[in-house]
Amino acid sequence: RYILGENLSKIDTIQKIYSWSEFQVIERSFNYAIRKNCDYIKLIGLQFYLNYEVYFNTYVDDIDYDMQSSPHKILVNGKYYVLDRENIEYNTGVSLRYKDIFNFKGIKEEKNILLLGSYIESDTRYMLNSVKEFDNVIFKNHPAVDIKRFGKLPENITVSNENIYKLFENTKLVIGTASGTGVEAVACGVSVIIMASQDNLTANPLVEFGQGKIWDVAYDMSEVEEIYKKLINYRANNLEEIKEIADWYKDNFFVEPTEENIIKIFELWEEK
Repeated sequence: RYILGENLSKIDTIQKIYSWSEFQVIERSFNYAIRKNCDYIKLIGLQFYLNYEVYFNTYVDDIDYDMQSSPHKILVNGKYYVLDRENIEYNTGVSLRYKDIFNFKGIKEEKNILLLGSYIESDTRYMLNSVKEFDNVIFKNHPAVDIKRFGKLPENITVSNENIYKLFENTKLVIGTASGTGVEAVACGVSVIIMASQDNLTANPLVEFGQGKIWDVAYDMSEVEEIYKKLINYRANNLEEIKEIADWYKDNFFVEPTEENIIKIFELWEEK
């Protein structure tokens, strides 16, 4: 990546480079090569995803800018992720991966428990074992994981490959682990339980707002049933507040990828 950056820095017709940014070492190397070898290319890092507090590498600081390893500008998935920096410009981008959230029409029937698998197999396996006492359980596996690795699933679980927003229409509660889909569910007004990791840091994409009302954390499987009852009872008696919390998440974590917003973010105006 350093060599690629060095080669690109020699092309004097390049003015801007937009790149996916998790701010890992390979990206730092690329950024350093560009900024060390030229001063006319502006680097814009795109963080168009739902972040986690435990993903420490994604946060860009002024010291990274001073060391020439950072982009000049970071565009994030929603205004909640905008950070206050002196040298690096943080701003909102567009939620290119999450356009369906803006078309969601609401829950039609609160019927199913939806399990959303993550790329961490051990966490998903633990989650699957935590719902043996529930009925109407639907499991949507993470696309990067072979479902055969989980062996024979409990008989009360049905596997689905349906789009999550279609599944949300008939879901009363989502259980997830290490997956940004927890934020998508809450923003659609669906209650969520985050299953804590049993052997690692818990990658929880949600923030304190709405905890104990529309979402909560189960630190082991013995807590799942109690938290389930608490969240279901709360939403039954506080539907208006549930909607307000959902709207807050939608407003703070997402930017609708309209044509106008895309043109604005990527500065695609036609010269007249």
